Amino acid sequence: MRPLLIGHRGYSAKYPENTLLSFMAALYYGADGVELDVWAAGDGRAVVIHDEDTERVAGVRLPVKGSSVSELRRAYLGMGQVVPTLDEVFRALPTGKLLLVEAKDVDVVGEVVRLAAEHGRLDETVLISFIPEALVRARELSSRLMIGLNVDSLEKAEWGLRKSGEIGLHSINPPVEGLEALGGKALDYLERARRAGLKVYVWTVNDPQQALRWAPHCDAIITDEVEKVGRALRGVGE
Repeated sequence: MRPLLIGHRGYSAKYPENTLLSFMAALYYGADGVELDVWAAGDGRAVVIHDEDTERVAGVRLPVKGSSVSELRRAYLGMGQVVPTLDEVFRALPTGKLLLVEAKDVDVVGEVVRLAAEHGRLDETVLISFIPEALVRARELSSRLMIGLNVDSLEKAEWGLRKSGEIGLHSINPPVEGLEALGGKALDYLERARRAGLKVYVWTVNDPQQALRWAPHCDAIITDEVEKVGRALRGVGE
């Protein structure tokens, strides 16, 4: 079966990352869903941006947690885009698509849970994070919202397997570079994860040959290169 194709920060290879345009382009070019990053802005609203400030994406430094949504709107991201709120993303994206919402801090978790429920998207939203406390908090707030652990170390990879049943993990999300470095040990780990009932979402895969290599061992490929990797995956599992 072909793994799902997920646009990393939308179609970020061609469009400004983490913007409504990037998300809609990813879906237009064949993605099954999108991955995006959220912080709690200074006014408590969930805003979609990867970094702690706007300098890299806009050339002007506005601290995300120290700025209101209206202040963050002043950061121009290109192609007519500004920093969106998570509420706007839920309103803009069609239902039936998988949304991987990465919590960049624990403070934003409550807003993610609230908005997913308010928009009727609990069954197609996965709150993902590198921060175990964020996942624990999400589970405390909702027994229904799917949660996934982003892996950035061997210790965290093992923690995810140990705690998967206790906190009700939906997915384990390893980096493709780590899998490549581990070789056969990576296949063993992924098999253990799938035996534990976990989905495996691999990031960030921009090389079509890498995508084909790991496609049999995962449930989703997260990529900046939606068209290029999508073409490579076409026909896999058919």
